[in-house]
Amino acid sequence: MPTSSLPLQELRDVHLPGPISLWPPALGWWIVFGLVVTGVIVFMWVRMYRRRTRARRLAMAELGAVKQHYGTHRDDQWVVRRLSEIVRRYAMATFPRTEVAGLAGSSWLQFLDRTGRTNQFTEGAGHLLSSGPYRHQVSVSAVELVPLVEHWIQRVSPCTRRNPV
Repeated sequence: MPTSSLPLQELRDVHLPGPISLWPPALGWWIVFGLVVTGVIVFMWVRMYRRRTRARRLAMAELGAVKQHYGTHRDDQWVVRRLSEIVRRYAMATFPRTEVAGLAGSSWLQFLDRTGRTNQFTEGAGHLLSSGPYRHQVSVSAVELVPLVEHWIQRVSPCTRRNPV
């Protein structure tokens, strides 16, 4: 029992807690950090993927426009010329320029067969891509050539590293 007449004087003063530490962060901050890192990684992967497949998307969009034009006009010569341009531009965007730029005639068709893992360019309807754009009339309907070019564009994968020339 306290012996003094003022028992409140024997009480100690209020002790404040120490300053709040920033480390280690609370669980919520770890979750936010993990979500941000995951979001950045996913964003970078999507960006790189879209950059790698940009040429394919553009070629497929042009091919869709050619199909639509052919559906209304039925101009085989125009379709063969446009398909030849699309395939050549896509090959130039996908493969090193030194490998593609000088190809013409049968070597061009052999390149398309090799890269597309087919023989339809040298032995099938694809032979129109070498001589068809330069003729006044095309003897074969371009309807057979459109799916072949579409399959080639989808099958050929873009190079991850391009050699600039």
